[in-house]
Amino acid sequence: MKAVKTKKNKRTKTQIKNLKDIPRAELGVGAYDPLWQMLGMWMLFAFFIFAFVIWEKDGHVSSGTKVITVILFVLGVYLISLKKVFREKMNGRVLRMNPEGIIYEWPFGITKQHSYSEWAESINAGHYRIGSRGIEFRLGFEKIVFFYNVALLGERKKAEERYEMFVDYLAKVDPMLREKLPKFTKENIDLLDKRCFYHRSRKHQLIVMFFNMFLFLILIISGGYKGAVTAAYFCGIIEIFVLYFLFKGAYYNYKNEMEIREKMPDETGLVRDDGIGILRPYWGFIYLVLVFGINYAIQCAFLWL
Repeated sequence: MKAVKTKKNKRTKTQIKNLKDIPRAELGVGAYDPLWQMLGMWMLFAFFIFAFVIWEKDGHVSSGTKVITVILFVLGVYLISLKKVFREKMNGRVLRMNPEGIIYEWPFGITKQHSYSEWAESINAGHYRIGSRGIEFRLGFEKIVFFYNVALLGERKKAEERYEMFVDYLAKVDPMLREKLPKFTKENIDLLDKRCFYHRSRKHQLIVMFFNMFLFLILIISGGYKGAVTAAYFCGIIEIFVLYFLFKGAYYNYKNEMEIREKMPDETGLVRDDGIGILRPYWGFIYLVLVFGINYAIQCAFLWL
């Protein structure tokens, strides 16, 4: 069955207007494109350094060095220009709800549909969860995510309406699912999108630490003793800022998780997770210790070698 595209349902790069169209990618992540592009520029800078070394030695370097050079080039180009393009292309092929089921649009005009009875069966088997970015449902290799859309109030409201529409369709197949599924309310999502924000913040601080480690290695390898002193100075300043933001995020993540446990009923265990979910309030602090522990271990190893 093919989904029909009309002018009324035309989508822009930043917005999906039709409430029956479920985005495949999170719309708010575009705000972080400059950070990814900066990482891409660092990788291209590293590529030129490696390429210069290979050229100076007339190609007489290890195969590992050549592989790393190619990887740096590919990742650099992807992060600078292609990552944003791929996300926009992904949102160009939405998941479309209709009364019979959900239609998947694939390249070359290929479409596929799963009925709501299939989705209901998968949900009753436990294939859904409250993820770090949104409420997720799985059916085989297919996945639907109703994103929290951090800091995008208009898009968050649309996500709530899409979610309610999805639940209404499911309830026609299995009325008990209306009570079983998590509620996508403003109060709940305010807490959950804070969880998403702190999760994303930790990830981006890790990227900054990657920049820092890369700078450290370049200064150590190319500068000798003076390079080591310069690395200790500049990299130390960066690490102070990362430490501050990670500790701040860990503290507020802890407060938010405690508030989630207090205000959100959790009969299904979706919010807290099972087993390791007990560590959720403390994960920010654990992450901080792991990141800095691994960072200093690598730095010490390079200084001793």
